[in-house]
Amino acid sequence: MLGFTVVKFMPKNHFILQRIFACALFIAGHPIFSVHLSAQNTSDSLDLSRPEAYPEPPFFIHPLKRLSDQELRQKREGTFLTGLPRWEYDPIRGFGLGVDGFLYVNKTRKDPFFAYSSYRHRINASVFIFQNVRYRVAANYDAIFLGNAPYRMRANIEIIRDPDAQYWGIGRKHLFQALIAPARSPGEVPRTFQRVNAYEEALSEAFLGSDGMYYTDENYTRMLLESQLYNVAFERLLAGGRLRLFMGYEVNLTRFRSHAGRRFKVAGPDGEVVEATHRQTRLDEEIADGTWRRLNLTGYEESRRWWVSSILAWAAMYDTRDLEPDPTHGVFLEYSHELQAPWLGGSFRQNKVMLQAVGFYTPLRWGRWGRLTLAGASAFGYLWGPRVNFIELYDISSQSEAGGILVLGGARSVRGFRENRFVAPAVAKVNLELRNHLYGFRLLRQDWIIGAVTFYDMGSVWDELGQIKASTAGWIGAPGAGLRLSWNQSTILRWDIARSREGIQTFFAFQHIF
Repeated sequence: MLGFTVVKFMPKNHFILQRIFACALFIAGHPIFSVHLSAQNTSDSLDLSRPEAYPEPPFFIHPLKRLSDQELRQKREGTFLTGLPRWEYDPIRGFGLGVDGFLYVNKTRKDPFFAYSSYRHRINASVFIFQNVRYRVAANYDAIFLGNAPYRMRANIEIIRDPDAQYWGIGRKHLFQALIAPARSPGEVPRTFQRVNAYEEALSEAFLGSDGMYYTDENYTRMLLESQLYNVAFERLLAGGRLRLFMGYEVNLTRFRSHAGRRFKVAGPDGEVVEATHRQTRLDEEIADGTWRRLNLTGYEESRRWWVSSILAWAAMYDTRDLEPDPTHGVFLEYSHELQAPWLGGSFRQNKVMLQAVGFYTPLRWGRWGRLTLAGASAFGYLWGPRVNFIELYDISSQSEAGGILVLGGARSVRGFRENRFVAPAVAKVNLELRNHLYGFRLLRQDWIIGAVTFYDMGSVWDELGQIKASTAGWIGAPGAGLRLSWNQSTILRWDIARSREGIQTFFAFQHIF
């Protein structure tokens, strides 16, 4: 079902698939659905000044963790479903179609934790497929104040297959290099590009080799990725909920394939469709030139066996935020550590640490809905060991609060650059956002708030800690702006557009990036 040839220009041999996607994308632009299982909103008649309106929790929770009166007026009671058919365009993978569904359990205002939690239980399930046959199936569960006690539980399952997973190269040197296309014949002067779109168009061109056969570099910065992830984690809340101690375990199965030697149907020199053999990719080149050996990297071979990451993780977090999906004030500080070792049953020996600091401040409010919030996040990650899984370099922390932040580039880090554009053992990023709530309304018995965001993202990578200096040299940055739609407070829909030295990127996704 998933085995047809991948073609990056509008594929003539996928005429039926294109039509299916066109119809599905049209349908997906229509109704948003929501089902009320026991949801209600009595805030219009509720006198928030009465202490008895919200019972006290059975143990101490710091007042900083309490939702504001405005947020409590808007918070829904009961159990309800929200969901959204989604379509999006990814410059790497083409058009995509999927659905996200959320089940929220908020309980009632008589619940002793109603004023101190975004929700009590949340189940999220999502399915997404792109035109290039990338698919992602995921589900996660989050329980706050589990068993009416100071504990939190999270569990995740995620299955991905992506024929266009990015591999732009590993190491700090790539921060300073232009986009260089590999030479197509001996003695050819390397072609350099400023814009990533022009670069990728040049790579996709088929050309005749000295043997009279067609060759292509279309997937020079791509590889096939298959991944299965399973994890569970528990948190213990201390100091009135401001301090959280985290312990988790994760199993991640991965395997990869280079596109070298595979046959692709691509555009020929005169625009005709030809079948071309793919040359070596950057993945193949960096394994051959000693980059992987120098950095103790492994995790790829042509045998197609599954590599096993068995990860024990722990973290300490200091958290004074109010409403986690869309905070108005507070800070979040985190240290996390991930360990892989033979005694855990995996294929690797490595350590990964992450430091993160996030802050929110709302200096201005107006009316029932309006507010201006200053938000900032910074994170630093470092990975080392004698046997490092190379794909673990791609995110700052696979677990705890920062889970899934790919670096550097893409929808949750430096948004103006391609996903995984800059990767190395040490990485730092900074995100600054000015978040505005502009207008709120009720529609279909739902609460909606329209907002706008301006932002600036920046970051850098290093091969080793000794390269880090107190300087902005070697940092990349990208400004941008976007729109937000808050749905019943707990679900945030976001659209971002960002510009970097290599071009413009746009994203549509769920939830703030931090």
